[in-house]
Amino acid sequence: MNYVVVGASAGLGRRLAEDLARRGSNLTIVSSDHRDLDAIAGDLRIRYGVEVKTLEVDLGQERIPVELLVEQSSILGKLDGLIVPVGSVYSDDYPDLDTERIHRLVRVNFLSIAKIVQAFLPLLRSSPGSCVTGFGSVAATRGRCANVHYSASKRALESYFQSLRHCEVRSGIIVQFYTLGYLDTSLAYGLKLPFAKADPGLLSSLVIENLHKDIGFVYYPKYWRLVCAALRMTPWFIQKRMRF
Repeated sequence: MNYVVVGASAGLGRRLAEDLARRGSNLTIVSSDHRDLDAIAGDLRIRYGVEVKTLEVDLGQERIPVELLVEQSSILGKLDGLIVPVGSVYSDDYPDLDTERIHRLVRVNFLSIAKIVQAFLPLLRSSPGSCVTGFGSVAATRGRCANVHYSASKRALESYFQSLRHCEVRSGIIVQFYTLGYLDTSLAYGLKLPFAKADPGLLSSLVIENLHKDIGFVYYPKYWRLVCAALRMTPWFIQKRMRF
């Protein structure tokens, strides 16, 4: 099997890369730091005997080398899946955030992912049963006074994956999307949160178990489906008093 994991140097992406390699899958791993990539790739090659290609890509840049990424992954053969567990936040992400960082949040959390998926579609369409797996956030459920541009980008990403799933019904590509609650990763480090942080290792196992299954859109942990439904129905006079 041959997978591309974008955002593989930390958090969920790193766990996914390791779990896939443990199962004998060859990988193309992508991150913004080549030092992390080289160390992870060397470790996976030695421990699991798999082939691992690496590519340093900063998803916050306007131009990203999508053609080179496709070329690198093609070396390993037929593509079985593209997995994009990426995200970026700022603690001061309010409506008056400076323009440069707004652009960066939108690129990392939406635009660059859409560009990468678009570039890989021909390869994926030539491999019926291949999968594209994206990751959103419960923060996108309803606009609020924090994580303004991050939430907007993740909502756009969710809509994009809904459209992608509809468009690829006849191509054989399986499109999956996980709406995530708080994970115990660096993004949530030190934050006071209203709900417990979930284990990214357990999520990684679930994602890999579900690869190539037409599961559609999933909340993780599951209870977030009910929480998000309640948030959507909360009247404005109550929501405006909520500070999370």
